[in-house]
Amino acid sequence: MFFTFVQRVNALLWLTFGLVMAFAGDLLNILFATQYPWLTAPLGWLLLAYTGWLLLMGGRAAKMARPLKVLVMVNYGWSVLVILLISTGQIIVAPLGIRIAMVTALFTAAIGSLLFRHYKQLMGKY
Repeated sequence: MFFTFVQRVNALLWLTFGLVMAFAGDLLNILFATQYPWLTAPLGWLLLAYTGWLLLMGGRAAKMARPLKVLVMVNYGWSVLVILLISTGQIIVAPLGIRIAMVTALFTAAIGSLLFRHYKQLMGKY
């Protein structure tokens, strides 16, 4: 029960990111003053495809370890990638964009930790 709630929140998070980046990319680029405006829409479509995969794997991921590992790695990887790219200056954004990116990185890391907890329970190590 708890896993399905976390998975729905995870899918909602990625769906929101994907829709905003794919359809409101120009507004985001103006608001955040991004350095690479051409990257926003394709990344949004990629996130929408990942959301579709999340919804297809809905019931299976609760019982299988491999899809659950992928979910954990994507959430942690997104968090680390956002923090590294912004803190090293590879992607230059406005201060508002930095704040929003760090909050989303924190939120995806929190969901990743909840998914990792379920993975450990599934493997019998928790």
